[in-house]
Amino acid sequence: MIDDLNLFASQLVTLWVVLEPLSHLSMFLATTSHLDRQERHKVAAMGTAFAFLILVVFTLLGRMLLEAMGISILAFQISGGIILFYFSMTMIFGAMTRHAVTPDPERRLVHIAVYPIATPIVAGPGAILAMVLFSDNNRGAPLSQHLVTVSVLVLMSLVLFVIFWLGDYIAKVLGEGGASLLRRIMGILLAAFSVNLVLNAFQKWLNLPPI
Repeated sequence: MIDDLNLFASQLVTLWVVLEPLSHLSMFLATTSHLDRQERHKVAAMGTAFAFLILVVFTLLGRMLLEAMGISILAFQISGGIILFYFSMTMIFGAMTRHAVTPDPERRLVHIAVYPIATPIVAGPGAILAMVLFSDNNRGAPLSQHLVTVSVLVLMSLVLFVIFWLGDYIAKVLGEGGASLLRRIMGILLAAFSVNLVLNAFQKWLNLPPI
């Protein structure tokens, strides 16, 4: 029981640091600035649900899938960093506004919930890597440890959903101009984070000292 509690606390802190709910809220608001309150709530619910499913799949099958395809963790980290960098450019230069012209409103919301909310914002390379490593560390462990990992993911998904849901009030304070500025600032920070992911992967691959 004590071991399970220690594992829960350790994984919760790790996933909290990886997901950074407040930073994710900033990106969520920046991405959904053109939506009204009801649409933003729908995207929050669908986005966190889709992200949860993605992370569960990688928790259960991530290492197996990567090994079956001959993909190393470092290669996955580099590719994830490149995808995040591309997404950060769309945040900075405003290419994400293409979602607004989708004819079917419900389909448009699903598109936004899947990309970019579910992935790469929530279920990004950092979160996926964390869940794969959690699962790998639990290999051969009692069932209780696997349940602890899933419960940590459930808790963090609920936290993100609540924060996204309440983010509508913050959006009112920011206004359209503030949301646009926030989107570009977060895009710059996300670009730096994505480059750091790639550099760290190369540093480990080449066995170089930390940058």
